Amino acid sequence: MKKLGLLSFALILGAAILVAGCGPKSSGTAAGGSGGAKGVYANLDPNRTYYLCSSHQAHTYFTDSHIALRYAAEYFNVNIVASGPDAWDTALQAQAIEQAISKQPAGIITRMWDNSPLDAIRQARAAGIPVVITETRMGETQDDIGGALTYIGLNNYDAGKDTARELIKHAGNSGNLVLMGNWGASNTDAKRQGVEDYLRANAPGWQIVAAVDDKADTAAAIEAGKSIINNYGSRSNLGIIGLDSSSGTGISQAMEELNIPAGTATIVVHDREPSTLDYIEKGYIAATLCNKTASDEYMAILIMEDWNNGGLKNVPLSSDNTAAGITAVPDNMYVTAFAITKDNVKYFKADVMPDIRTSLYNR
Repeated sequence: MKKLGLLSFALILGAAILVAGCGPKSSGTAAGGSGGAKGVYANLDPNRTYYLCSSHQAHTYFTDSHIALRYAAEYFNVNIVASGPDAWDTALQAQAIEQAISKQPAGIITRMWDNSPLDAIRQARAAGIPVVITETRMGETQDDIGGALTYIGLNNYDAGKDTARELIKHAGNSGNLVLMGNWGASNTDAKRQGVEDYLRANAPGWQIVAAVDDKADTAAAIEAGKSIINNYGSRSNLGIIGLDSSSGTGISQAMEELNIPAGTATIVVHDREPSTLDYIEKGYIAATLCNKTASDEYMAILIMEDWNNGGLKNVPLSSDNTAAGITAVPDNMYVTAFAITKDNVKYFKADVMPDIRTSLYNR
């Protein structure tokens, strides 16, 4: 399986874009755009549109994804449309991809929480539409993701190992651990396996006493958090790891409602919901591990822009890459998780994030 660090690939591709940007520009105007030069390439359709088709569009986890796509729309001067259900519904997500195909877009970004979108992704590729998977994928081969160009996001198993390391950093090499997550989602299950394998190999003094399903839903996570405190709150050196974006809010709010002081348990969670960041400031959560979600979406547009211009499509790996059945795009472009703690949380709060407004992004 091909792997490439996202930063290294970005530097290489960025250099290619600078060279392409030296040529003549298109004079087309995008819908809602300001006219004049069109993006950084000379040979692209001046009215190109990309689609993000995903479940969970309204979830606060994806706030930074939407910011990044507004940024990308402005930077490349392209139209981007976000479509799909606001809540969890991967069947409707697949329908959103099929509807996008009928619009003949320049490319599609989607996510694979499960295999529901697989046939739709294959339809897009058969129609000649480039597809990039972000956030989570199924399986290890390109066939597992319907022949999409690449996957950009966490290696979720490795992110689980990073989470275990963060727990050890804050709570030591032994204790009683409860896991929270939306079990059955491919990314969460891979993270859980990474946590368990790392602790087994490197800190076997940690005993996993329970694994609680919070369904990636805040109300369910609060109830799950209360169950954890009621059943395991008296255990010595209690650690709680939450592997989806609702876990941090759930366990912290449960502790507040039960009048359990901050710091009673060592809590390490995932993602950067506003309430999670608030609970880091309050001292309930020691750290949260985050995907560079904004990078995922921006890089997806960057890759498809270059692919559509012929750069990545025609890298001379062979005399005819299409006929040979190969692509120059890495199968996987893994980003690494980063930790938000009390020391740096102020830089991630919603009130300091850029407020990017553009008519080129439609959601």
